[in-house]
Amino acid sequence: MDYKFKKIMIGFDNSASSIIALDKALEFCKAFDTGLYLVNVKDPKANGNDHTEMIRLHATDSGVEINYMERSGHVNREISAVEREIGADLIFMGSHGLNGFQPYWIGSNAIRVVSASSCPVITIQADSGRADFTDIILPLDNSDETRQKVPYAAVLAKVFNSTIHILSVSKDTNEATKQKITIYARQTEKYLDKFEIKYTSELRVGHSVAQTCIDYAIERKAGLIMMMTETENNSWYMGTVAQQLINHSPVPVLSIHSRDLFHSGASGY
Repeated sequence: MDYKFKKIMIGFDNSASSIIALDKALEFCKAFDTGLYLVNVKDPKANGNDHTEMIRLHATDSGVEINYMERSGHVNREISAVEREIGADLIFMGSHGLNGFQPYWIGSNAIRVVSASSCPVITIQADSGRADFTDIILPLDNSDETRQKVPYAAVLAKVFNSTIHILSVSKDTNEATKQKITIYARQTEKYLDKFEIKYTSELRVGHSVAQTCIDYAIERKAGLIMMMTETENNSWYMGTVAQQLINHSPVPVLSIHSRDLFHSGASGY
């Protein structure tokens, strides 16, 4: 539980979603006492202006050191390259940058960055609310990987004094599935109790997992939904639920690969 994000970066294009993502990234940087690596990827065919001063002015009140990095080329490739170069352990990214410096930043870039990343990625829509991280949605489905995000949730809850809202969720309604996700929820409750973390717990089945998560997050006025990307067929590829959340959730989504876990053996605790 002593994990600390040390190198936080953001893919930034001055769109509405990336400006909100910048505010959220600065909030994380303050909480974890670290600087921010800001990466602007320019279209090599376009003439752009130097936006470093605007970015510095935007971040002045936060007291966070901004490391501005400018690249040229494909957005997702350059973001992934910078992540590897600096050893980033968390990425922020607006998921629909259609009106920023470069109009070719589109939602698919967020999906590609999440898929290629070696660390967690927080994606944020332009219509994301200003809710803080004091309420976090922790969906638990019946996949083998689902509990592996729990240690991350515990770290954030400790730093932001959050309440974790455990959501046992499945499209299936059979008793075996409900029993499995209920057991996962109880294990998670015991884990959170150990660290004296506040939580609630609820079971919802029979509907789209992604939409259920979104609806529940809105009900709770949550500031974050946590999701494992491998939600289908034990695959290393991003599952449909994760893609739907990234593309449609008005609440920021923290996507985690089982391969980027800081807490080895997290599944089952």
